[in-house]
Amino acid sequence: MKILPYIIGLILLTNVFACQQETIYPLAMQQAESLMNTRPDSALYLLQGMADSVSTLPEETQRYYHLLTIQAKDKQYITHTSDSLINSIVSFYEDCDDNDRLMMAYYYQGSVYRDMNDAPRALKVFQQVVDLDIPNYDLLAKAYNQMGTLFMYQGLYDEVIRVNKKAIELYLSQGKKNNISYSQRDIARMYDAKNMPDSVLFYYKEACNTALANKDTARYYGILGELGGYYYEIGKTDLTKQILRFVEQQPLLHNKTHIYTRLGDLYKDDNQLDSASYYYSKNLSQSNIRNIYYAYRGLYEIEKQKTNYKQAQEYIDKALLLKDSIELITKTEDVAKINALYNYQHIEDENYKLNSEKEKLKYRNLMLLFISMSGALGSIILIFIYKEKKRKELDTEKELRKIVEENYSRSQEAINNNLQKMAILKVQLEKAVNEKDALIAKHLQLEQKQLQTRNEEIALLQEEHEKRISDFRRTTIYKEFKQAASDENIILTPTKCPDKWNELREAINIAYPDFFNRLNHLCLNLSSIEMEVCLLTKLGLQPKEISTIEKYSRQGITNIRTRIYKKLQKINAKYSSFDHFIEIL
Repeated sequence: MKILPYIIGLILLTNVFACQQETIYPLAMQQAESLMNTRPDSALYLLQGMADSVSTLPEETQRYYHLLTIQAKDKQYITHTSDSLINSIVSFYEDCDDNDRLMMAYYYQGSVYRDMNDAPRALKVFQQVVDLDIPNYDLLAKAYNQMGTLFMYQGLYDEVIRVNKKAIELYLSQGKKNNISYSQRDIARMYDAKNMPDSVLFYYKEACNTALANKDTARYYGILGELGGYYYEIGKTDLTKQILRFVEQQPLLHNKTHIYTRLGDLYKDDNQLDSASYYYSKNLSQSNIRNIYYAYRGLYEIEKQKTNYKQAQEYIDKALLLKDSIELITKTEDVAKINALYNYQHIEDENYKLNSEKEKLKYRNLMLLFISMSGALGSIILIFIYKEKKRKELDTEKELRKIVEENYSRSQEAINNNLQKMAILKVQLEKAVNEKDALIAKHLQLEQKQLQTRNEEIALLQEEHEKRISDFRRTTIYKEFKQAASDENIILTPTKCPDKWNELREAINIAYPDFFNRLNHLCLNLSSIEMEVCLLTKLGLQPKEISTIEKYSRQGITNIRTRIYKKLQKINAKYSSFDHFIEIL
């Protein structure tokens, strides 16, 4: 038994020697390594071509071959599905005195865990890349970028900004200025999440300038498109149009889904509904169901505005089906995050029991765990919040669909459809009479009579509705507010003329009996100014006219309209649909 320690020592010495000796790799591996950054597809082809002979090569060569293969797949965005191979590679290089290879192995181990949605272990491994403190600044910068993405998914915006700024610093130290544009873009996104518009614009513009200076036009157009979308969010539609129309024409930008969505929004804002439909429809062929969902929502709003309620119903039904799928995917992702955290914690507990000599790493790992647990806990809380929000959204959607159906049921379109049905029934009735089928004939006559009665009811409802509106528009209070909308010298603000506003409410309540009930049902917490904007919109006034009466800026009124519509729809909607929304209530 005394010889056993010597045998173990000899084995360990042999392994260290195998790691430390300079290896001359096969030519295919050397060529693959040289092509890795410029032609990863060719690199992978070369590596796969020597797969059958790898088992005959020395162990270190085999390990490096597999590491290069993982690298080539990662660079081609081929999703990693198993960690067994990379874990064995990491274990091998941990036993060697080759920190350069170990750093590379850690990085791609983190990439594997990233693809497996195991954020806690991915973060831990990327931190190990940083902790090695080897002057491989390119890999260090990439590790910080990866950490930024993982932090972003967990909503840790300040951490995203911190690590991306560190990545920028490292890229600049190497003179790789082009690589920093994506980091600048990600920082802009985080400042957007933090509602810091000045910082958002600064970093988006910096990212555009960086990409343009380095003649990376495809990247430039992509980031410029995002900047255009942000201008839309802050109400600068002229800049949005200028930018997006320019970007949309660029053939180098392959993914234009967000461009089409925003152009659809813009044309809808301008009431150019055919153009809006054109751009929304372009996204229906996309594979991303979220893009398809927003396309159907846009088309639904357009058809509703055109009073094509039947077509609008078809679009909203399709949108709601996709929405359910999106919510299921989101729930699945949240559960996966929580499971990943549990697995990570379990593995860490086992490792701690087996590797007490690594006590010095405990604090760092606990910090990473805390960060990840915060994200997972946040996910759990969000699930509960989400369920409640979902219930409210479903109630809202049901109410909206009810309103659309009610409008359709008393529309001219419903009358025309009933007339078409009656024409068909007439033909069927004649056939039944000729065939002396009294039972069918009686049934068809009853259907005809029901349709005729329904059309008479609809016509009566239309007449009553139109009379109420006509009477309302002849009232003194209606005329006073319409006049005040075009004359800045007329003072009709709520504080100066509360009686006039009470009179207006009563008049609207008579003309539109269900308006206040529906408005209060859909949104219980409207402020005074928000309710006033709703009333004035019901009069058919535009934002400029409303601003004249309220003595607000036009942009201020636009912001209020946007805020109301978000409350009403429980979605991130834009004010372009607000007028029609209030109209149908």
